[in-house]
Amino acid sequence: MQKAVDRAWQESALNTRGDIIRWWEARRYTFNAFVLVVAVASWLLLMTAGSAAVETGEDFVEPLVMFSACGIYIALLNVCYTLGWVVVTVLYNGRPRVRLHKSGLILAMILTALPGVWAVVAWLITLSTERKLG
Repeated sequence: MQKAVDRAWQESALNTRGDIIRWWEARRYTFNAFVLVVAVASWLLLMTAGSAAVETGEDFVEPLVMFSACGIYIALLNVCYTLGWVVVTVLYNGRPRVRLHKSGLILAMILTALPGVWAVVAWLITLSTERKLG
């Protein structure tokens, strides 16, 4: 995993805008893999903590909404990733903007973790109030 992180943010001088696009695209799978790990953890928290926070037989999140939202989220996430290299090529200075790539990854992971965090907070509220949501 550390090799993937080191390779993902290796900075190098690039001669053309096409080189910058290839630099970003070579890191897209690593970006998506990191976000996927956080998404799975968030989903597990949503299913476990969310289910514990509501009355038996109730859904914390509607399953159909969750699955359709996942598809939309993945598409928007990759559109935003593409906008990253669009911005870098418009503001071309001969090298990739590693800080922009790192910031985008951190923001994507935080946004992806929010549903799981929300479920844990809801579960903690039910523990402290001794009343289930629903």
